[in-house]
Amino acid sequence: MAGLALAGLLFAEAIAALAPVTLRPAADGAGPIAIVVPAHNEAGTIAPTLDNIRAQLRDRDRLIVVADNCTDETAETALRHGAEVLVRNAPEARGKGYALQFAIDALRAAPPAIIVFADADCLFDDGALQKVAGLAAQEGRPVQALYLMKAPAGAGPRWQAAEFAWLFINKVRMSGLQRIFDVTRFTGSGFAAPWRTVEHAKVGSGEIVEDLALSLQLVRAGAAPMLAQDAAVTSLFPTGEAAMTRQAARWSLGSVRFAARSFMALIRQGIEQRNWRLIGAAADLMIPPLTLFIAMLGAVAGLGCATWLATGFFGAFSLGISALVLTGLALFIGWVAYGRDALPPSAIGGGIQFIAAKAKVFGKAGRDSVKQWTPTRGDDAEPRP
Repeated sequence: MAGLALAGLLFAEAIAALAPVTLRPAADGAGPIAIVVPAHNEAGTIAPTLDNIRAQLRDRDRLIVVADNCTDETAETALRHGAEVLVRNAPEARGKGYALQFAIDALRAAPPAIIVFADADCLFDDGALQKVAGLAAQEGRPVQALYLMKAPAGAGPRWQAAEFAWLFINKVRMSGLQRIFDVTRFTGSGFAAPWRTVEHAKVGSGEIVEDLALSLQLVRAGAAPMLAQDAAVTSLFPTGEAAMTRQAARWSLGSVRFAARSFMALIRQGIEQRNWRLIGAAADLMIPPLTLFIAMLGAVAGLGCATWLATGFFGAFSLGISALVLTGLALFIGWVAYGRDALPPSAIGGGIQFIAAKAKVFGKAGRDSVKQWTPTRGDDAEPRP
């Protein structure tokens, strides 16, 4: 029954995503903005990101790089490209959350009106940075840009399938969640927030899904993030096998663990406060990563089929099949509406390679990578193609 309910929510999000969220154009009146870029050993990749950000800044805005436990020339590269640099050396406390907290604490002496978090390998579309910052100022709420990962040129069908999977969660599901519950979540990069909504946030931890933890913390505090669909920030998937496994494991395993330990408290608080945004965010959190979800539903359907054949009881099989059908329809709707450029029909076979690669994520390599926070790129980073 739970699987069917979650599949129903996934289907509802896909349907709701067909009706874009209408937002008022952001006024060009945001006060001073501080753009914070946490970076660990990003000397080979950070320069294009800083140049891209600086091209969208006004005179009163600041660009700050947190060189976090770096052993390369990240700090020197950031200085050459016009950023202020905060150097953090704390090997016993590694993680993006610690770096963000370090920047928030440093900004208390002269806080900005709006703070923006951006990863060190991302590029904002023209005007997107000021758009999310302006919308955050206008609405008085955190705003998440549409964060997409792209397959590098010539990377092959597997990475095209990964691109669609990323688009499905960050565009289709988050658009639907915004439409139904007026909430989204911090999805990794391109997150803008009024200073007053994050100045007391606690992000300094080794949480491997720090973006998810911050999102729910803000929703619980009454500062639910919203999605700016027309402001995009993009990055390229790593093509190295180890980096790809780390990235997928951080999200897949990290989100499952976070949901398992947080869901009941979130639902209880949402009901007590009649906070429908929190209830919606918590319910969405319970949808497992899609490959795992489909495998679980398939197992339920298989066991239900065995029960049907052995006892004549049809209910479990019908529930499992119904959940699988709803999940398949949600994916199909998302692909038809938004995903055909990312995953053209000729590359759909890459989905099999993508699913096969997930074995490493849920295997020993993936489990080992999430025992503590590890960067997707960083120590083994390659220059941006």
